[in-house]
This record gives sequence, C-alpha cells and structure tokens, in this order.
Amino acid sequence: MPDIAPGAEFAGRYVIESVIGKGGMGVVYRALDKLADKSVALKLIRADRLSGQGAVKRLISEGITTRDIRHTNIVAVYDVGEAAGQPFVSMEFIKGQSLRDWHREKIRQRLDVPLRVAARIIAEVLDGLAAAHAAGVIHRDLKPENIMLTEEPTEAAAPLKILDFGIARATSGATDSGTGTGLGTPRYMAPEQVTAADTAGSAADIYSLSVIFYELLVDVLPQGHWQPPSGGRSDVPRTIDELIERGLSNRPANRPQTAKDYRKQLVDAVNIGGSYVPPVKPETEPREGLNVGLVKWGSIALAAVLAIFIIAAIAGGGEEEKIGPGPDPVSPQSMYADLNGQWDDGLGNLYSVSVSDNGAFSGAGQSSYGYTLQLSGQLNGTSGEFSLNAPNSGGRYTGRMQWDRGCHISFQTYDMSGSLAGQGQMHVNHAPGAPCPS
Repeated sequence: MPDIAPGAEFAGRYVIESVIGKGGMGVVYRALDKLADKSVALKLIRADRLSGQGAVKRLISEGITTRDIRHTNIVAVYDVGEAAGQPFVSMEFIKGQSLRDWHREKIRQRLDVPLRVAARIIAEVLDGLAAAHAAGVIHRDLKPENIMLTEEPTEAAAPLKILDFGIARATSGATDSGTGTGLGTPRYMAPEQVTAADTAGSAADIYSLSVIFYELLVDVLPQGHWQPPSGGRSDVPRTIDELIERGLSNRPANRPQTAKDYRKQLVDAVNIGGSYVPPVKPETEPREGLNVGLVKWGSIALAAVLAIFIIAAIAGGGEEEKIGPGPDPVSPQSMYADLNGQWDDGLGNLYSVSVSDNGAFSGAGQSSYGYTLQLSGQLNGTSGEFSLNAPNSGGRYTGRMQWDRGCHISFQTYDMSGSLAGQGQMHVNHAPGAPCPS
C-alpha cells in the first residue's frame, strides 16, 4: 500500500506526522486527530488482508465494541471505519517497546527473564483480557508484537498495553508466520483456530498467552515434545510447568476457562512453588537475607506456609546438643508456650498458631493476596513435621521444620511428589529483623 507523506490528511480528519511501523497487516502512523486535537496511532489495514465483503463491516462492528473497553492494560480505540476504500483504526498513541523487542534484548544480553517478572507481565495481560472477554471481545491474535511495554517491567509492576483487539477476525487466512492472519499467528494460535477460526473463544487467548509465558521463561517456543520450564531453570517450580501445560492443552475445555481463573492459578503456582535457597551451612548463623522460603503467595501463599518449616538446626551455630547430666528438663508447657501467637514469614503472610503442651499445633493464615491457609503439625522436641492446605486452590503440601528454641523456625516444604518446593524461616511473635520478644 502506498505511503502517506507527513503533512498529508487522511479521511479529512487525521494529519500524518510520521510512520511508527510497517508490517504484514499494513502501516501504522502517528497522526494528529484534528477533532480531538491530540496525537493518535492511525493503523491503515491492507485491503488484501481482509477476508470477504463482510470483513470491513465485521472490523467496524468489533472495533465499535472494542471502543467501549477502557482498561489500563488495553490500548484505547477511538475510531474505526473506512475512507476511500481504505480500512483504518484510530487508537491511543503510546510510547514504549513491544514485548518482542524487550525479550529479544534480554536474549541478546544472555539474561533470563526472572520468573516473577515474567509472571507479572502475564498477570497484567490477563487483567486486560478479563476486561475484553467480559465485553465479549476475543483477541484471537495475541503475540509479543501485540503487547506494548510502557515501562521496564519488574516483579511489582509491568505497565503494558494490548494492541489490535478485534482486528484478527476480519483479516484473511494468510500464512505469513510473523504477521496476523484470520486464524491468528501460526506459532501462537490455538489448535481450534485451524479448524474453526470463527468459533474460537476466550480459551484461544489463554492458549496464546501460555505460549508467550513459556517463551519468556525458556526463550524458545513450545513446539513438539517441549521441555517443561523447570527442566532448564532451577528457579521455576513444577507448579508453573503444570499451569503452562494446562494452558497449552489441545482441548479448550481443559484449559483455565477464564482469564481470572488463569490469573489465580498463576499466582498460586508462583507462590506455592517458592524460590530455591541453598541450605544454611551448620557452622554459620542464618541471615535474614536468606529467609526466602515462602514466596509471596500472591494468591497462594501456599508454599510459604507450606514450606513453613525445616532445614537444618540453626540455633547452635553448629554446636551439637549436649547429652548427659544437666539441669532438669523443661516441661513441655514451658517449652512450647512462647510459640503460641503470630508467625510471620517476612513476605507479608501471617499465621495465628496455637501449640499444645505435647507439641501438636494448628492454625489459620492469610496470604498477602487474601487467600486462606490451614496449617497443622507436630513438634517433637525441636524437630517436627507439618501439612498445609489451601482450600481455595486445592493445594496440599507437607514439610519438615526445626525450631531454634527461641523465636525462629526454619522450614522446608515439599509438594505431593516429594520435590522441594521452598524453604525459609518463620519469625514467631516478632517482625523480621526485630529482636525476639523478651
């Protein structure tokens, strides 16, 4: 399609300022909207990419629906239509870079995308998808090129915008692997889009996003017999493998059914899995900076709580417990009495725990994301075992713990397959970094 020179007008309303980008779908210009008196992104869609006579009407119809969606993670659509036979979409103009370009730079620098940063990006996209799906709009061509990062993403925030809602359905079935097609983009589209593109629903977007998630973690696409992310990265728990596997199921019914469901499972998978921390050497005193066991459960403080106990004895600085004559043994009641109360994992997850004279304990907790946790176990002297349940997510874990006879409990948590899920330290009746209660 011919270029429009800067300064020229389009549709009697848009004054072209510069070219933002070109692709298989057409050209995107930065233009001045004279009616609104502001800069917009004006996308001119190649007519030969539209499928059939009704494609323009469909484009306009879906564009009008998309225009009503206002969400921080979705590029706002201002206008959609046709001028002199040229289909166009006028959108919010944003500054940033595509997720594709950002990820390529990480690969070039040989840097892994941290699990929690990748999860934050996916969570933000899911928030946008939830708003679009609620309005009845399915993207159908979700890929890294259609996700714009407006700031550098971190595990705490990943400001981004999703582009091109409603456009894929109007386009033709071209097989250009790098650009949008009526089916989607081959490397990212769900299997059902091959056989029944028009019937693809929200589960198709879930599939595409799972491909993106896998790619962020592994730097390649999940093709053929793909290796689970945890197979190549020690910081990725198996719970993430399981979530991505569900998201990539060939059967739409086996995937998470809504963006909100996927987001909840994502938070649970990240936080239950925990982050691996090398065990503290017996001869060294544990440092607060190593207490990373229970990852912030975002929704699952599971591993946190689950992981809630174990690891090697920390108290004696490596000294063995003396055996032989000594002071009278401490009664069970006085031994465990100070453990009753609030346990803090240092990551925003708090638990109210009651410990009986014989060392049996139970309690309830709440993750930093508001999820309920149920904890129970048995202390025998300074060692013990526990189990953790998260009723809202169906998660169940077991673990071992070691009490330092003071106000700290070291822990290790294991998933149901027996694999280490996380480890760290609980702070009993005091905030992390503060001294033990007198």
